[in-house]
Amino acid sequence: MKFLIDGFGSVGQRHANNLLDLGYKDIIVISKKQKLDKKYSNLKIYSKLNDGLGLKPNVVIICNPTSLHDSSIISSAKANCHIFVEKPVSSQTKNEKKINSLIKKKKLINMVGYMMRFHPAIKIIKNLLKRNEIGKIFHVQSLWGEYLPDWHPKENYKKSYASNKKLGGGVGLTLSHDLDLIKYFFGAPQKVFKLDSHVSSLKLKVDTYSNFLIEFKKDIFATVHLNYLMKKPQRNIIISGEKGQINFDYYRSKIFLIKNKSEKILKFKNFKRNDLFLNEIAYFIKCIKNNSKAEPDIKSSFKLIKEFKIGN
Repeated sequence: MKFLIDGFGSVGQRHANNLLDLGYKDIIVISKKQKLDKKYSNLKIYSKLNDGLGLKPNVVIICNPTSLHDSSIISSAKANCHIFVEKPVSSQTKNEKKINSLIKKKKLINMVGYMMRFHPAIKIIKNLLKRNEIGKIFHVQSLWGEYLPDWHPKENYKKSYASNKKLGGGVGLTLSHDLDLIKYFFGAPQKVFKLDSHVSSLKLKVDTYSNFLIEFKKDIFATVHLNYLMKKPQRNIIISGEKGQINFDYYRSKIFLIKNKSEKILKFKNFKRNDLFLNEIAYFIKCIKNNSKAEPDIKSSFKLIKEFKIGN
């Protein structure tokens, strides 16, 4: 199987490393930098996507700025390549119908990289909900905050894709993992009310913090808060039911399961963050080999943008 990685920043390099670890060596890289680290010396390097597509890869992994996703998806689909695109699928929905139609016509396996679905905690929570472990759910609270300048300390955060509207940035799109997760748990939202702001010391023109009030079926309500501002990162998902509560603390790698006033702590032994990326790409490759649908796919991820009103 031949792979093309469109965009070779930190996540593109992570995918290359994981493909190499999985035993795949026929990898094409699209990068503005023609001199890469020595460990990538055996990879083919091009500056333009069409040049790489000319080598007829089987799979394209799209890791370039969000604003370029649409054109990369369309070009890759026309070249009959299966497509993996890093989240968010796009920064807007004007090409949604064209892209969905093209992928359907070509019968391409496709997936969007919401790697948190592969976190062991998410699998546990999904099973707890399936078993009705805490009874009828009435409220979900999600909080995710990280200080944007600390993401890549050696880089100017104001030049990153996450802070640039033209590149598809903004906290709602960039940190949309948790929106995907609550939809994964509870289905499509019935109503969404959103408030956001860019007013902060970061002095950016994109949303730096966003608040969502969401109603799901069965009278389940959720609040989601995302921000670029918290100096000490925090990330929690708290699901409250009539019989108990599930509290996932991402940075402590623990789930606190509360039932009948007693608390059980679930931990994840030997968990490494790269496992999320490694497992998701292995899953995607398996879907290609089995000619089976991968989730979440491009079509559902366009719906996510519209449902939660996060497009620029």
